Amino acid sequence: MPSLDEITPHAPHSRADAPFFTRRKPQPRDADVIVIGAGAAGIAAGRALRRRGIDVILVEARDRVGGRAHTIPLAGQPVDIGAHWLHAAGANGLVAQARRLGLALHDAPQEPLLIKGAGIADPQEQSAFMRRWEEIDAAMLAHPADAPARSAAGAFAEAAGGQGHDADRRYDDTIRFLHGAFDSGVDLEDLDATDFAAGQDDADLFVEGGYGALIARLARGLMIHLDTPVTCIDWSGAGIRLTTPHGDLWARHVIVTTPIPLLQREVIRFFPALPLAALEAIHGLRAAQYEHVVLSWPHGPFAGQTNRIVAFEGDARDNLAMLANFDGGCLHYADLGGALLAGLTDPADRISHARAFLTARFGSEAMTRCDALAASDWAGDPWSGCAWTYAPVGGYRHRAALRLPVAERIHFAGEASSATQWGTIGGAWEEGERAAESVLAGLHDQRRSRLRHASMASRHPVIDSGVETRPPESCDPDGAPAG
Repeated sequence: MPSLDEITPHAPHSRADAPFFTRRKPQPRDADVIVIGAGAAGIAAGRALRRRGIDVILVEARDRVGGRAHTIPLAGQPVDIGAHWLHAAGANGLVAQARRLGLALHDAPQEPLLIKGAGIADPQEQSAFMRRWEEIDAAMLAHPADAPARSAAGAFAEAAGGQGHDADRRYDDTIRFLHGAFDSGVDLEDLDATDFAAGQDDADLFVEGGYGALIARLARGLMIHLDTPVTCIDWSGAGIRLTTPHGDLWARHVIVTTPIPLLQREVIRFFPALPLAALEAIHGLRAAQYEHVVLSWPHGPFAGQTNRIVAFEGDARDNLAMLANFDGGCLHYADLGGALLAGLTDPADRISHARAFLTARFGSEAMTRCDALAASDWAGDPWSGCAWTYAPVGGYRHRAALRLPVAERIHFAGEASSATQWGTIGGAWEEGERAAESVLAGLHDQRRSRLRHASMASRHPVIDSGVETRPPESCDPDGAPAG
């Protein structure tokens, strides 16, 4: 079984380069805690537990760490093909981690650059656009958490209809796209208004070397089994048995950071079945769709606009947004999201769509030196299934339900369980640390219980019943344990 007991960099080009992995001796097959998934949540949980002296193993289905934070080299620079923004910098624990490692952080401008037709909007138009943006944004974020369930589209319509100059309403479709498909990965009519309002996004940063590279670096020193998907979690006995293609693993507690679409498809089976409340939480959230197309466009129309979001005046659905000249180079993200992606299931189709969209705006001559280098496919990734999760109308409560442990032994963590940083790597990191604290509390309670029982047994010895309490040897393909 491929395994790691340490992640070490080999001859990096800079201190921020993503490390290569060194394979080491086989690891133990049992631990106090096993964490399923070596993305941000899993790594955060593993670090927090190891820091407290807990025996912990991470198991990861992929052949790499990082999950949906993944940095690859393109055109001589590190490129995040997944998460790139360090959202909610004031609450994002990874900002402190980057600073601790000495990595440079760069401000991400919050004001989108508006494109009207084939050119950049003039200063008066840009000012009107931002005034309208701020009016609608403030009203939507003020949606009360205890208000009756409604869609974010309803909150948007109320915000847009109740204020502002009539002339500024021409920007509403663009703003609706930015709040919906671009920011949330879903159209606003499908998104819960409370979910939208709860999301923190006070300031954004970019990190030197890439977000994925930062997450991979933070995995250093953890015990990690790569290429090890878990197919069954058997919690019917005193211990928890995890079935993998390489054999069984045993733990007292399990932290599950597996993305929601995989849990919904029962990629991991639970025996006995999870309680109804946990199943309702898992099936109550939805897969958000958001993909990057990476473009090299050295002489494009956004010269001098470094790390700038580009918004196009136009339709609320058939639209895209860009991040221009990210990290100071000549590469750009063209980002697609929401319902539009249902008809663009192949990365090649997304590239063609982005090129056609930009050609219609700027003309074929402007596109002659625009090359598509890569396109993400998180929806098609077998170990992700989506970019992140959103709560449908009335579904915000499911995030809190996910945070409740099952039988004090099975814990769920990830961006999906974050109340205020859902959809972000920072939210996943925070949730991993929270789950670790929950496990630590459970281990402490178990230790106290064992000591109490040992004290009672010394005063009142009992005869061993001879009953085997270990779970069955394996799970059969139909989901029922064989034994």
